Amino acid sequence: MAVAAEASPYIFVDSIPELATGRRAEQDSAWALLRSRTENTSQACTEDISLVPVEALSTAHSVHEAAALRGEGSPEHLERSEALLLDCKRLVAEWWRKLRPERFDVLRHTYHAPSGDYYSHGQSVGQMTRNALQPMPDNPTEERRRVNERVEDATPALLHDLGTTALRGMRIRTIAECPDEVIAAYEADSRAGKHSGYGGYVPEVAKLMVRDIWLDETSGDRFEEQIALPGEYLEHSVILRALARRGLNTEGMDKTDLQGAQFLASDDLMEFAASLDSVASEEWAVNVFMGEKVAKDFVKDYAAFWQESRIRQEGQRDIAQTVANFVWDLAGDKVDPHAAPKMVEEFVKMLLLDVGKKDFKAAEDMFSTKTAQGLQEVARLEAAGRWEDAFQMMNKVQEEAPGGGYCGAGSCGIQSINEKSAEGQDIKEKLDAKSGDKVVKDNERACQRCNRKGAVYYAYNPTKVNKLCTSCGATDSKQTSFRVG
Repeated sequence: MAVAAEASPYIFVDSIPELATGRRAEQDSAWALLRSRTENTSQACTEDISLVPVEALSTAHSVHEAAALRGEGSPEHLERSEALLLDCKRLVAEWWRKLRPERFDVLRHTYHAPSGDYYSHGQSVGQMTRNALQPMPDNPTEERRRVNERVEDATPALLHDLGTTALRGMRIRTIAECPDEVIAAYEADSRAGKHSGYGGYVPEVAKLMVRDIWLDETSGDRFEEQIALPGEYLEHSVILRALARRGLNTEGMDKTDLQGAQFLASDDLMEFAASLDSVASEEWAVNVFMGEKVAKDFVKDYAAFWQESRIRQEGQRDIAQTVANFVWDLAGDKVDPHAAPKMVEEFVKMLLLDVGKKDFKAAEDMFSTKTAQGLQEVARLEAAGRWEDAFQMMNKVQEEAPGGGYCGAGSCGIQSINEKSAEGQDIKEKLDAKSGDKVVKDNERACQRCNRKGAVYYAYNPTKVNKLCTSCGATDSKQTSFRVG
């Protein structure tokens, strides 16, 4: 895919007076809500949204609620289940390509005319962006970004109400770069030999997200598509230069200013990526493709990358389903919403470490070269039949491996077991765990019968959850009724 020689210019959304007026009103409203929550913390959401990697836990609660109120298999239950699966597919896909570029599938949000809001699988997207307006007095940049996201979410409805045919075929584009403060924190951590959580950002490669939203003229529904790009070569100045070539005056804009200043574009995301790569290649005097340095003779096939992303994510179905079962189970056990996000990330980390043990390159993309090398040593020890040494090495690798963006290195309440030991074999047998099941010990949840912590084991796979308490002997098995579509 190549960029047209006569590329259409971009237009800042706020250059259209009617849109600018509506967006300013939304911005004022968002700041007012944020201030009210700062002054009266009881109005703030009980869940610390800044810690949640995806809306998976709250979505999982809605799955249980729909099953209780409408019945399993009801349209409402199936709709919420699909939303949970989408959340988990996205979480796995993002981590799978944490240090690499990726393109994510298009999502459809349904327009609700009475409220002027958009809904995704029965849940208000507008409510999600309002919930995200949490007081963060020590992080003013993140507060600004949350306000920007609220305004971004409101813009398609404003555009819908405007109803002008002059904007047909245009996409509302947002560029969200990794904040400089986060990059500085990562660099300081690196000098100190540690790795913290970074609020969902990936400062290792200064990753940026580019998001497009466009409207369906007939239904009023909106569609959303995203790409993630390493930002080491796509620096802020490079992005501004690429935008200037399309007619935008970006002089003096910092990263958060640019995130809040959506613009209208007639090209698609892959064409936009090509234009960024072109400017970066000139700036750095190297060949850049999807934000990464490539060989001089590398053929830049953006359409092929688009298709590779789809195939790659199709291959992640079972892992995403297993994660969905884990999150669904957490919600059913009413786990503390502040503890649950880290548990979700730890569980995904364990699943992906298992993948990385078989695929060195995938381990590098997900974690680091050091982690990939450690996993190779685990595989070598297992091949030699040194199961206890392999188990201890795996624990060390898991402890030191960086998280997916929210947690740092270290354990978050979920532990692997040595499945080759006598104790491990006994636990697997009592759990009726099959080959390929992920068996873990959960130090957060207490047994539902004897209320003891640290004695409960779980076996997860894409279709069921089995439980065992080694203290009182209680067992349970739950078959899940939803699958990745």
